[in-house]
Amino acid sequence: MRILAATLLLLLKLIALNVYGESTDTEVYGVNSDYAMPLVDIERTEASTTLKEGILKDVGEALSKELGITFKILLLPKQRIAPALLSGRISLICHSNEIWQPKIKNQVFWSHDLYNSTNFVAFLKNKAPKSKKDLYGERIGTVLNFIYTGLEEEFHKNLVLREDGPNIGSNIQKLLKRRVNYVLMSNLEYNYFKKSFPALQFADFAHDSVTTKCALSKKSSISLSQLNRAIDTIKRNGTMERILKSY
Repeated sequence: MRILAATLLLLLKLIALNVYGESTDTEVYGVNSDYAMPLVDIERTEASTTLKEGILKDVGEALSKELGITFKILLLPKQRIAPALLSGRISLICHSNEIWQPKIKNQVFWSHDLYNSTNFVAFLKNKAPKSKKDLYGERIGTVLNFIYTGLEEEFHKNLVLREDGPNIGSNIQKLLKRRVNYVLMSNLEYNYFKKSFPALQFADFAHDSVTTKCALSKKSSISLSQLNRAIDTIKRNGTMERILKSY
């Protein structure tokens, strides 16, 4: 009986490990499909939707390696992220913050900081706005369902008008075609699009900066301490910096 028990234990260990000695556990890594580059590049066909590249793909792969866990990527629109985290359908998402998920901020675990995301007012040939008042009466390109803390009050009072689009890519097209004079975008997005559109300029009122994190489902088998150690490692060894600079 002892031999049988030892054999069964060995078999279970072999099942839990692949030939390289890595865990074959799989967790679902959620990615907001409403994002665009540099965060995500999504290929859509009639048969499938695939995450090809982007910061979130690279961050997920880096965390997967450190955790020793295989991530299955699930693309979901922003409105379905919160329910998926609460139900455990997805284990975690990254590039998030309590401000962006106010309804579930106390119902999930929040990780250590990833990197800063600061919203800029981007424009082409218009006079640079020096304050919010310079934007009064303007329509500004925004992403549907996204929260822009620095201008929420102005949007609510209709002092500045939202021109919602599906993602930042569509808003860039509106800017190029003069459908809007200004677009709200993050520093990551600005640095990425500036390479293709050198005439792009920005105004930073320094009022809308958020430190991004990962949101971890309380039903995930990943512990918050495990996730935080993985994040600390990829920041300390330069992986995170390399990912951000590559875009």
